Amino acid sequence: MDLRGKRVLIMGLGLHGSGIASARYAAQQGAIVRVTDLRSEEILAPSIVSLAGLPIEYVLGEHREEDFLWAEIVIRVPGVRRDSPYLRIASKNGARIEQEIALFFQACPGRIIGVTGTRGKTTTTTLIYEILRANGMPTVIGGNVSGVETLSLLPTITPETLVVLELSSWQLEGLAPHKISPFVSVMTNIYPDHLDTYNGMEEYTEAKANIFRYQHVTDLAIFNYDNLWTRRLGEEAMAETWYTSLERWGSFERDSTNLLPFTFSETPMIGKHNLENIILATTTARLLGIPDEIIGSAVRSFHGVAQRLEEIAVVNCVRYINDTTSTTPVAGRVALDAFDAPVVLVAGGNTKFLPLEDWPETIVRKCRDVILLKGTGTDELLLAIQEAAQKLGIADPVRGVFDDFTTAMDTAVSLSHTGDVLLFSPGFTSFGMFLNEFDRGDKFVAYVRRLEGFLPSSSK
Repeated sequence: MDLRGKRVLIMGLGLHGSGIASARYAAQQGAIVRVTDLRSEEILAPSIVSLAGLPIEYVLGEHREEDFLWAEIVIRVPGVRRDSPYLRIASKNGARIEQEIALFFQACPGRIIGVTGTRGKTTTTTLIYEILRANGMPTVIGGNVSGVETLSLLPTITPETLVVLELSSWQLEGLAPHKISPFVSVMTNIYPDHLDTYNGMEEYTEAKANIFRYQHVTDLAIFNYDNLWTRRLGEEAMAETWYTSLERWGSFERDSTNLLPFTFSETPMIGKHNLENIILATTTARLLGIPDEIIGSAVRSFHGVAQRLEEIAVVNCVRYINDTTSTTPVAGRVALDAFDAPVVLVAGGNTKFLPLEDWPETIVRKCRDVILLKGTGTDELLLAIQEAAQKLGIADPVRGVFDDFTTAMDTAVSLSHTGDVLLFSPGFTSFGMFLNEFDRGDKFVAYVRRLEGFLPSSSK
């Protein structure tokens, strides 16, 4: 798409990735660029500094109708609802509505491997990338991966490059108008998520399905058979389709009874969910022709991704685990399932209107002590934990609801004993007390680092 001389409005600058990359790319392509964001200049200062020197106009702290009437192209960042009244204004006035990822797909000369799902997509994406890299293939990683400006990768990509992208439901919406899908699509699972943005599970799932919807018969699609949603979606794919299954301990082509055994379970990562990620990544690598010995070596040396069940430190014989990317009840439950030791849990935050399902009961069964952070979802969780405790005949483990993170952590630490796991797995979104989930995780890590410094070396 030729952006030279076009009036381009970036809707949402943000602090990570897409908005920054879109503004930079449009300016470098010779567009007349304006950025609008509801957040203040003070909050967005790091993003503005990163774009210093580029001819970009900023309208911050508000959205103005005049900007959407001015634009010939509006690039909306992930998370901006497609039914936004401002987008309707722009569209009605003849503007094209685009997303960063669609611009990337149209300009990318390499072969794209896309990974999506509710849980596990970052780990699966990163492991696929590491396996391909270990095999000596020219490879880049981008998409929804934190800290990567995907459009900025374009100058490094050739037709021989394998481009591994994590793709969110919002990003995949941007591919639908262009009827584009990656040549390899991987779906990890589907659970309730983003129901504050989508009108139900079917609409959310349909957005995810764009990852394979426009593939060709010569392309490749891999689905998790053990998840009912992705199993069903696998029946709709036009590409060569494979399933992975921990229950069957292997992979198999759709409509085939031949099982390719799973032989890569030796891993430093914890949790059954990570085995699901591994079988998806290794099946993808096998189907791309990577030798088993290279795959196995890469899996054994892969320790996971930061902020996802990441062990930060062992202090005073207590393991401190950062799982800040746990933004759904399912993620909260999966995190607890990864540990057998006594757990002191720090959870809570703002709701996405998702069902709590069996998370409260799992909390009562597995956590000796629970510290909750104040948020719009916390009251519902607190009541559900109390009801689960009463039902199971177990003492209520909640020790308080806190609106100050440091005080909450101080209390959690005071409740911890030798051999415990102090697990930071909120199960809700972060907005309110934190800028975003990564800011939330950074604050947890900073707290643990200070804790390490306060204790004598003999206690660590």
